[in-house]
Amino acid sequence: MKKILVVLLSLTLIFTFTGCTSSNNEAAEDIEIKTQEVVTSNTDDNDDNISNTENAVENANEKDYDFSSYENDIRNITKNVNNAKTSTNASENHEQFYALKKQVDAVDDELDKLDDEFEYAYQMKEISFEIYKARERAIEQLEDELELAEEALENKYGIDD
Repeated sequence: MKKILVVLLSLTLIFTFTGCTSSNNEAAEDIEIKTQEVVTSNTDDNDDNISNTENAVENANEKDYDFSSYENDIRNITKNVNNAKTSTNASENHEQFYALKKQVDAVDDELDKLDDEFEYAYQMKEISFEIYKARERAIEQLEDELELAEEALENKYGIDD
């Protein structure tokens, strides 16, 4: 039994130190580029594909909640992030960053409140479990899209908030 514990501990330490390298600059740049590309591809006006969020909302229940205003808000925030121009003036960059970050946080707060309302409605037996889960999945997808916009914003301005 002691041998197994020693082997497991040794493997854990090996994997811990193997994964921690300091030469992740290229990986970080790749992630930044991919994040920006994903956010840009989600806002392409000429794209004929229906987003996953819209599919989830349509497939939920006809009595389900309309998330289109949140989808529009996130789409507008994403466009604003993609169109934002960085400046050589650090003060201007901070102002632009926090103005856009404020928009992201506002929508995120609204989605959190909405999720709480749906959970309460389910607990009060006002909606079924299926409707609650469908709405929760739709909110999670919206939050994922919002997170992509926030990551692109942080990468663009080099600020990790």
